[in-house]
Amino acid sequence: MENILVTIATFKKLHVGCFVKEKFEFEGIECFLTDEGIKIANSHTPKGIKLKVRANDTEKAIRVILQIHKEYDLDKIAQDDGIKDKKKILVPVDISMYSINACEYAIGIAEKTDAEVKLLYVYEDHTLAGPVKHTTSWQKHEKIATAEAYNKAQAGLLKFSDDLKEHIGKEMLKKIKIHFALLRGKPEDVIVALCKRYKPDLIIMGPKGKGEKKSAFIGSVTTRVIEHTKFPVLTIPKSATYQMLDLINIMYATDFNEVDNTSLNKLLDIVSPFDTKIHCIHIDIENDSLKQGKVDELNQFLKKEYSKYNIQCKLFESSDVIKGFEDFIEKNNINWISFSNPRRTLFYKIFHPDKLKKMVSTSKIPMLIFPV
Repeated sequence: MENILVTIATFKKLHVGCFVKEKFEFEGIECFLTDEGIKIANSHTPKGIKLKVRANDTEKAIRVILQIHKEYDLDKIAQDDGIKDKKKILVPVDISMYSINACEYAIGIAEKTDAEVKLLYVYEDHTLAGPVKHTTSWQKHEKIATAEAYNKAQAGLLKFSDDLKEHIGKEMLKKIKIHFALLRGKPEDVIVALCKRYKPDLIIMGPKGKGEKKSAFIGSVTTRVIEHTKFPVLTIPKSATYQMLDLINIMYATDFNEVDNTSLNKLLDIVSPFDTKIHCIHIDIENDSLKQGKVDELNQFLKKEYSKYNIQCKLFESSDVIKGFEDFIEKNNINWISFSNPRRTLFYKIFHPDKLKKMVSTSKIPMLIFPV
């Protein structure tokens, strides 16, 4: 019974669900906010935000929800301005151990930046693989398969919650506002659709999704999310583990593009609570003497506009851009790689999705990508 989730209440507004969730947690009841109502093509995702508890907590949860209804008019619960302005981190998970790394980064960053964390698990939608013309027998099979997939997803989410407590610790988890979203459909479509509604300040994605090759770092789902969202994406390799660093060395790859200023501001907004050193690097493969002038000009701008930050632009010569990045990372003990999304920059030819995927497949450090 412990691995079964029971719906106690359904809400139309997320902040009301969060209000009730906090009341439950104060009473020592572990609960999950799931099934946010977003419209996704060809999907029968349940609408509304459901508050769920473990089956063995049902009796206590019913008493608490009845008491809440006596004390509060939930229709009049206003959204707290502090919660409205709170930073948001979205973490798509495949509820495997690979996702623990991404969650550790999310919780570590959330603690420093006072952000909330939403863990999104997308499970398979059997209706997507069905025939064009539905027969009665197929509809019956579809209904059974959908129910089985939903129950399996709930059990998996509970197991993942237990794994999080074991690896991160209950006390640390209590410090962070964590919500769950349990949706069905194609992961990349669901993630992109949820981002449009949730508007996260940061998306953190683990090394691979289920079904990806073991050698893959950025899987096909992550690549498509990077290409179709306007929010920063931090990818976490399998070998990375979050730890409190005395100094985070960040390599920001620049092509002297105007978008770098916007991306740099977003980067600083994410890492400003940490002690950081940012290396703005341009890889010079043509031995262009004019590039040093651009570096000097950029350093003057950085000194004027970002004087309180430890940022410096450098020219790094190499016969190959990707090799140049790898050499610089190794020589300077880099902890994170960062650059603007290549869709509208000269980096596109270098960081075309196929080449980008290949570049990071053996990387051992996180990569932070900004849309432009």
